[in-house]
Amino acid sequence: MTTDLAAIVERARLTAQSSRTEGAGGERARLERVAEEFEAMLLVQVLRSMRTAGSWDPESEGDTLGAESMFETLDVELASHLARTQGVGLSKELLAAFDRKASGASEAGKASGTVTSSFGWRRDPFTGALKWHRGVDLKATYGEDVQAAGNGRVVFSGEHGGYGTTVVIEHRDGSRTRYAHLSVALVAAGDAVASGQAIGRAGRSGRATGTHVHFEVIGPDGRHRDPATVVGG
Repeated sequence: MTTDLAAIVERARLTAQSSRTEGAGGERARLERVAEEFEAMLLVQVLRSMRTAGSWDPESEGDTLGAESMFETLDVELASHLARTQGVGLSKELLAAFDRKASGASEAGKASGTVTSSFGWRRDPFTGALKWHRGVDLKATYGEDVQAAGNGRVVFSGEHGGYGTTVVIEHRDGSRTRYAHLSVALVAAGDAVASGQAIGRAGRSGRATGTHVHFEVIGPDGRHRDPATVVGG
């Protein structure tokens, strides 16, 4: 283990570069090693300061037993052990941040599915008047992929009044699903799509107060149904 800050920083830089060709598991292991070395370096400095402030003076003359080298080795080994077993919390924080980033990356590009406005009567966000909401609004970040709820064929893709950029898919049983307020449609009328396929990206086109996905389910009889009871929430 080295206490050279420049060397540790260089290893951290190499770790970042290697992430392009190395899996998340290997990258996390390398980050953990660098974090432990960094914590150990800090602990060495703390131990040195404590020892210098004590009764032993490393600058005193007459050190014929090699005390300075002995205590230096002791500091390094003790710091290394503390960093591996408990540390001062920096390593844990770095790894937690890495895990959060990795988790976020695995979920990126998909609308969350969290319902922000339910099916049924609600206050119109523009007028405040009671109005029947024919679908549900789903939380999404601008540009996130919007996925087809089931296999089918695209029967409409384009601008549709207050819905903005919209995709409508017809399914085998004759029902249809509508995805509105998109920033862009990724499919065209006539395209066959599979369940989970990205058919557009979230946006705020049309009559919308913010970025979200408006999702509707229309039965074979032409009546709107509550998506939460049809698509399983």
